Amino acid sequence: MIKPHVRFAAVLAAAYLLALLMIAFWPTPVDRPVSGNLSSILGWLHAHGLPLFIGYNKIEFAANIALFMPFGYIAGIWSRTWWHPLAAGFAASFIIELGQEIFLPQRFSSLLDVVANTIGAGLGFAIFALLQAMHLRRQESVEPVR
Repeated sequence: MIKPHVRFAAVLAAAYLLALLMIAFWPTPVDRPVSGNLSSILGWLHAHGLPLFIGYNKIEFAANIALFMPFGYIAGIWSRTWWHPLAAGFAASFIIELGQEIFLPQRFSSLLDVVANTIGAGLGFAIFALLQAMHLRRQESVEPVR
């Protein structure tokens, strides 16, 4: 029998992957509906001290990193080595960008997105590895010495 927490994790992973696919292969740019609002917010933030070099491109890059962090975390659950989640993140991102280039004329494929997504997958795995190490250290300190 599958444990409830394993089933819950599998459902969350499936929901994340579905959302990722919807974002990646939406026929039009997913930020189009909020681009005007984002520009207004950035203008206000710049007027109130946000450095001018932080613009839309930097925010999009950071958003791509954040989008793939769960990917790296999930990949870390299945593979305890650092390079599997990194390679999977790179491959998934490359396939997404290639698919956008070939099949979605209104979308813009970018090698910078591949870089950002791969960084995100790596950071997601790093968080997984850190939490695993903390969990193991805590278990070792709780277990009685024989």
